[in-house]
Amino acid sequence: MIIEAKNIRKSFGSVEVLKGVDFEVSRGEIVAVMGASGAGKSTLLQILGTLLTPDSGSLLIDGTSVLSLGAGDLSAFRNRRIGFVFQAHHLLPEFSARENVMIPLLIGGEKEAGARARADELLELVGLGARLAHKPSELSGGEQQRVAIARALSMNPAILFADEPTGNLDSRTKEEIHALLLSVRKQLGQTMVIVTHDAGLAQLCDRTCVLRDGEFR
Repeated sequence: MIIEAKNIRKSFGSVEVLKGVDFEVSRGEIVAVMGASGAGKSTLLQILGTLLTPDSGSLLIDGTSVLSLGAGDLSAFRNRRIGFVFQAHHLLPEFSARENVMIPLLIGGEKEAGARARADELLELVGLGARLAHKPSELSGGEQQRVAIARALSMNPAILFADEPTGNLDSRTKEEIHALLLSVRKQLGQTMVIVTHDAGLAQLCDRTCVLRDGEFR
């Protein structure tokens, strides 16, 4: 298993959001997490992605007990082994598509030439080989999300976490991004956990887990 989460609990004040969640994902699997608003989906995703610490429980990511890592080691692990795609693209507007994808690589210590080559390779993979020099304002919403996916893949992560990756897109563009995610898995063997309200996207995943009132039912 590439993700092994056991008895994950998280409260905010007096509200218990996650009530002892167990969750496992196999290497190369695409798993959809669904549930009503407020069910705890995004909280769980942030915990699995090491952005948020649970109140209790255990979490192994790619064989590492991430809850035992110090802040510096956890940040380094997250940069190397975890990729994120959010509903909002979070691209830096002053940089080109290529530069946005290069940034995690440069932060990780990659030389500029290597970062550029990797960025170009990934942007070609997501269908933007002709748009390398375009800034986000010159790209459509779907193209911006493609850049965000390329950026998330830049460090060859063990797991790609996506939170409503097609939530802001029209129907046709959603289908294109759905097809892209499946293509990425096919070509790279990428493990993915996708939080979504989109039943069409969930049906394309290997497995769907439904979170209700802080528990998988």
